[in-house]
Amino acid sequence: MGGMSNDRLRFPHEYRVATTRVGGLALTVLLLSFGALLPLWSDQEFAPSTKAIGSLLVIGFCLLVIVGVARAGTLVTAEGITVRGLVRRRRLPWAEITRFGKAPNPNAHAGRGAPAFLTYAFRADGRKVHLPYVDDKHVLVDREVERLNALLAERRGAAD
Repeated sequence: MGGMSNDRLRFPHEYRVATTRVGGLALTVLLLSFGALLPLWSDQEFAPSTKAIGSLLVIGFCLLVIVGVARAGTLVTAEGITVRGLVRRRRLPWAEITRFGKAPNPNAHAGRGAPAFLTYAFRADGRKVHLPYVDDKHVLVDREVERLNALLAERRGAAD
């Protein structure tokens, strides 16, 4: 595959959702939470304290989802790969990764807009780690897998 030397990943490189999509998600969540809270606020049988607690719980959950989606992603650095999910962060040093590969998304049938292919980092212990936003909805998966595998080979050479 020619042209790889001109198409190398540079450090740091981040794969994440576009800011405009986070804004759209925030608006959608805001509207849905308002719709969920409207019956609670309009019902006179609930005490004001119940309404306040219910509202804080719904708003807190919505903020958790929005912030989680905004911070989720895959970060490539000289030390390895960092995968940030909604609440969890995993660091994979280059030495723990054997290869990168793509696989069909088992949930692609679940909804319109779901990626057909996902990218994984395969670890030396046989487990695979999903790399958020390295999918066919956000990047050219084959190209990114090739770039990541080339970078892995380069980093292993640098470690020897």
